[in-house]
Amino acid sequence: MGWTDINIRLTGGGETFDTSYDMWREVFVWCLVSSLVIHFVSGLLAWYSLGGHPIAVYALPSFIVAGFFTPLFAGTITSAVIVFVYKSADFPMSSLDAFLWGVGQTIVYTLVAVSRIYVTL
Repeated sequence: MGWTDINIRLTGGGETFDTSYDMWREVFVWCLVSSLVIHFVSGLLAWYSLGGHPIAVYALPSFIVAGFFTPLFAGTITSAVIVFVYKSADFPMSSLDAFLWGVGQTIVYTLVAVSRIYVTL
């Protein structure tokens, strides 16, 4: 799978998903991948910012673990709810729809997590 395949899938020139499992899988995978990317970048930023601090070596692995478990638990449920709405409305889901829903879930999870941190300060 090359860049052209990803481009075709994201621009809607790809397939539409008919079964619930295919829809759920695509939304969940995009949620997982986007979450891992955001957590990896923030982990690198934390590791770089902490510099020589002894706890810095644990920053990146802990961020990646958090980036994996958040979509594993919450993303599974919300992806299933999104697919339920699509199937109930008898609406086909394209690759672009799955991408937008998956990345959108990650953005919402990130905003909720950041807003909860600000409350404790």
